[in-house]
Amino acid sequence: MADRKVKLGVLLPTRGVLLWNEGVPEVGPIIDLAVRAEELGYDSVFVGDSVLAKPRLEALSVLSAVAVRTERVKLGTAVFLPCLRDPVFLAYQVATLDVISGGRVILGVGIGPPKPQECVHEFETLGVPFRKRMFYMQEHMTLMRRLWTEENVTFEGRYYRVENVTLAHKPIQKTVPMWVASATVDTAWQRVARFGDGWFPNRVTPEEFRDTWGKIVSLADENGRDPGTPAWYMTTCIDDDKESAMKNGEAFLLDYYYTPFWGDSIEKWGTYGPAGDLIERINAFIDAGAEHVSLRFTHRDQMGQLERFTEEVLPHLNLE
Repeated sequence: MADRKVKLGVLLPTRGVLLWNEGVPEVGPIIDLAVRAEELGYDSVFVGDSVLAKPRLEALSVLSAVAVRTERVKLGTAVFLPCLRDPVFLAYQVATLDVISGGRVILGVGIGPPKPQECVHEFETLGVPFRKRMFYMQEHMTLMRRLWTEENVTFEGRYYRVENVTLAHKPIQKTVPMWVASATVDTAWQRVARFGDGWFPNRVTPEEFRDTWGKIVSLADENGRDPGTPAWYMTTCIDDDKESAMKNGEAFLLDYYYTPFWGDSIEKWGTYGPAGDLIERINAFIDAGAEHVSLRFTHRDQMGQLERFTEEVLPHLNLE
């Protein structure tokens, strides 16, 4: 399965274990899900990120634990907020994770949603003006790549400055791939083309995916860059009862983001219902050019959803 053209990933519930349980969150089910995904032939596992606004277990710490229990799956973030960390220290952390994992890290990065107020407070608390976070992220990405590939780095940006800095160890990968999550507006996809090693949206239609990826490829080519991997992050719940699955998805997104996504808009995040609906939707994205699909299950029974998806949906996807 590892040689197939389209890769499949699974999001690990580092926020779910806080939403669904009281007291000390259980780490065991997260690790077990990652191990089982690898056993079933999935290509990657991902974790989300937030320090204050959407509380969860810290992303890179969890991936370090997953790294020592797995051998093959890529270890990714969906998505990471680099602006909330110092770029030199973050480059050092990610390089260490890449070493621990044997070169398996994918850093999905983003600037977070435009609201709610909890997200504004998170950035401001950690020293980043919310309205400038996209510019901070661009400097992060530029500086981290240089630290991963060069010696004696001197960098003078608008927000970060370093002089004669060398990381003692580099990632096993020449540079850790950074997939940029973004909307389809011009300034967002242009950021992907200029700075990203891939695109990682989570709220688009197949048509929007195809059109926007085409624009990213064209602009990247103009700038002499490889646009990288076209990936899609899908929220889903498999259930024979579509109404029940939709309600589950709505409740999950409301808890997750504090914002309701009713009616048609929730379906931009993914598909909820019988296996046939999921198959049709995922294949539409594959036809639109997606080369990696990452699954976020909204149901509390994460292992059950994974097993059922593997049995009922996976055999019918156009992955080859």
